Amino acid sequence: MALSAQAIVDTHNRGLHERDFDLFGSIFADDVAVELPGSSFSGLDSLKGVLGVFTTAFPDIKLTPRQIYGDGEAVAVEQVFTGTHDGPLATPDGEVPPTGRAVTFTMVDAFVLRGGKVVEHRVYYDNHSFLTQLGLLG
Repeated sequence: MALSAQAIVDTHNRGLHERDFDLFGSIFADDVAVELPGSSFSGLDSLKGVLGVFTTAFPDIKLTPRQIYGDGEAVAVEQVFTGTHDGPLATPDGEVPPTGRAVTFTMVDAFVLRGGKVVEHRVYYDNHSFLTQLGLLG
C-alpha cells in the first residue's frame, strides 16, 4: 500500500521528534540513497546514525511543515527546523561541544518512492546559516 505524502512527512517527523528510530525507519528502504549538505551515503542504518547525531545535538529538535507536495512517486516538504544546541554535535572534523544557541532555518526534504518505500532522500538547507547561528562561522 502506498503511503500518502502527508503520512510520509508525519512518520518522518514524528520518528525524529520522539527519537523512535524504528518508526522513522519504517518509511525507508534498507538501501535508501541519502544526500545531505556536504555528504551522500546509502543505507538505513547510516541514516539512523545521522538521526542520532541531530537528536543528540538538538534534544528539542522540531520540524514544522509549511507546505507538502506529492504525487505518489515523490514527496517534497518545506519545513522549519528549530532546536537548541544542548548536546555534542558529531561532525567529520570532530565533535562540536554544545553552544546553547537556538537555531532556526528553512529546509526541504525530498523523498522518492518505489514499491511503497522511500528509496531516495535528499535534504536541502543553508548550511552556512546553520553554522553561523551556532557561532561556528563569522
